[in-house]
Amino acid sequence: MDNPDPLLSELCSICHVNPPKYRCPRCSTRTCSLPCTRRHKLWSQCSGIRDPAAYLKRSELATESAFDRDFNFITGVERSLERADREVENRGIDLARGQLPTGGDGDDAQETGPGRKRKIPQQGLVKGEAGFLRRAEAGAVTVIRAPRGMSRNKLNNSRWHPKHKCLSWCVEWISATGEKVLKNCLEGQAIAEAYDRGFPQPKQEKLDLESSKDEKPLQEGDAAQDSADTASAATPVNATESTEGLSAQPSASEPVDPSAETAEEKSQNLPIGPHRGLYFYLHRPRTTVKKPVLVPLAPLMTLAAALRERTVMEFPTIYVLPDSPETLLAEKDSSTFVLEEEYIRIVGPEAAAEKLETEQHETDAEASGLPGSSVDLQNVDENKVLEVLKQDLFEPET
Repeated sequence: MDNPDPLLSELCSICHVNPPKYRCPRCSTRTCSLPCTRRHKLWSQCSGIRDPAAYLKRSELATESAFDRDFNFITGVERSLERADREVENRGIDLARGQLPTGGDGDDAQETGPGRKRKIPQQGLVKGEAGFLRRAEAGAVTVIRAPRGMSRNKLNNSRWHPKHKCLSWCVEWISATGEKVLKNCLEGQAIAEAYDRGFPQPKQEKLDLESSKDEKPLQEGDAAQDSADTASAATPVNATESTEGLSAQPSASEPVDPSAETAEEKSQNLPIGPHRGLYFYLHRPRTTVKKPVLVPLAPLMTLAAALRERTVMEFPTIYVLPDSPETLLAEKDSSTFVLEEEYIRIVGPEAAAEKLETEQHETDAEASGLPGSSVDLQNVDENKVLEVLKQDLFEPET
């Protein structure tokens, strides 16, 4: 025969009709056309991409094709990184590549380029959390962090406000009925102002309050009217002085001077009274009694002054109750709350201070990366431990 039929090995491995023209870079399968190439990838589940880690003989390494393979692999990696950077920039994803502020500590940073430093992410802290904890510590506030993933940890959106240069606390407001509402509040705001912003006064209630204020001097006679006029004439001066006192309070980013400390002491010594018929109380966490321990707050006291030298569980909790501190103290047996002064009287100042030291120790342990379940056994009384174990082991059966 002059024209013998070609062998199957010399034809396309897919259609077995035409001679092959292409070779798969992945598995070296020979095909004759694009439809056959696609059919091969579908049938064999082949990606068609050359494997850069495929074994090569020593004689095949120093060849032009081997150099081309290595060059194409390296350039492919670079193109993938550039494409990922463009996608991140277009989608607005923040990769936490911010620079350290001027004068930052170089021990917790590493070089990422000429003249650039990037903070090493601290273990267990998300972006912005370390800065917030440092600002809270500068304000003498002890923040006890809940375990990661707990509901209170997820609800905490306290942060450093870059526009106002102060902390924006997530405040939990609890009413007398037990309703809980979370609102953000700047640390320079007064407690009453923060409450009014989060819970605006109804229009009808506001009108009734204004009308009652207008009718009160008329019912008290001319003498009361004269005294009211005198007080109203002196009101602008007092309002100006109080405004200047509030504006003189420094932000967390400014250094504290003696005049600022005096203003803060004045804010802490403000009289405790009602605001819209309600009283404000700061909750003290981690106490040894079952009832919530409350600290009375003045309505004109700033949030920073209220939280100074206090401990909060992730974020502060403020109770809004219609009962005054005198009422809670008089009804301490039947009340569902305990004032801090009564709590200190019950457990003693030493026990209350020891509880605060324990909280501070746990907070420091969490900040240093120690597990939250670590216990300091240095001050444990061994005799008491043995006594408790004997009672458990030799307890008579009933």
